[in-house]
Formats: sequence, C-alpha cells, structure tokens
Amino acid sequence: MTATDGLRTTRLRVSRALIAAAALSWVPSLVVVLVRTTWTAAPTRIPVHWSGVGADQWGSASSLFWTLLVPGLAGAVLCSVLAVPLSSDVSRLGAAGVLGGITAGTGAIATVWVAALLSAARAPAPFLVVLGAVVWGGLVFGVCLLRGAGRSSSDTTDVDG
Repeated sequence: MTATDGLRTTRLRVSRALIAAAALSWVPSLVVVLVRTTWTAAPTRIPVHWSGVGADQWGSASSLFWTLLVPGLAGAVLCSVLAVPLSSDVSRLGAAGVLGGITAGTGAIATVWVAALLSAARAPAPFLVVLGAVVWGGLVFGVCLLRGAGRSSSDTTDVDG
C-alpha cells in the first residue's frame, strides 16, 4: 500500500505477524458458525441466565446466536482494520495487548452461545469452551509479539521487517 503526501510517496508496510493475528481473530466466530451449521439436533431453547443452582431463564437459541455472534464478528473486523496502524504506531507489547485482548473478549462473548447449547444438552463443564476463546486470545497475543522479532535495530528504513 502506498500513500502520497504532496511530491513524496511513502510505502506503508504491514507486519506479517499482525496480519496473521488478525486472521486468527476470526476463528472464535467461525467456530460458533460451524457449530450452528453442523449440529443439526441442537436444542432450540437454551439457558440465557444461570444462578448458583443452574439455569433459571431460558430463551431462543436463534436469537441468542445472533446477539452473541455480532460482537464476535465486530471484534474480528476491528482486529483486521487495526493491523495496519498497529504495525507502525505502537510497541510490540501494545499491539499484542490490543489484538489479543479484543480477540479474547469478543471471542468469549461469541462462544457463550456454544456454552449455552452445551448446557441445554446437559454436557459437563459447558463453559470450558469460553475459556478456550480466552486462551485463543492469548495465542493471538503471542503471535503479535513475533512482530519484528528478527529485525535488526540498525534498520531504520523498514517499519517492520
């Protein structure tokens, strides 16, 4: 990608590690969609609220699906867009914190739908799938830390190597 500023043209370089992290941020939402399309005998009514004893409010699986998928998709889009400015404007740790945090948070929101399905199906420990999304955010964090890991400190012309 190039940007023109008057007579000067500069080349914008986007970190390959941040591109990979942005691609990985889509996984939790895609898993939720995959579960929706492949689990044909999924419960139609699922718990939407839990108390200390168990589920105490129930709702439609379809409406909860869309309610929880939208934040997951929004987080993935946000990570994809932020990969460009985070390639040059912030530190490695800052970029990793932003993309990893967004992926963990919005991925956990999206995967609550799968946890609700598993809870309705009486599966043991249904909320472990939400923990999986948080761990996935940690993986995205780690991938972001690879940004510029092999870059020479004397190379000032490269925004990211």
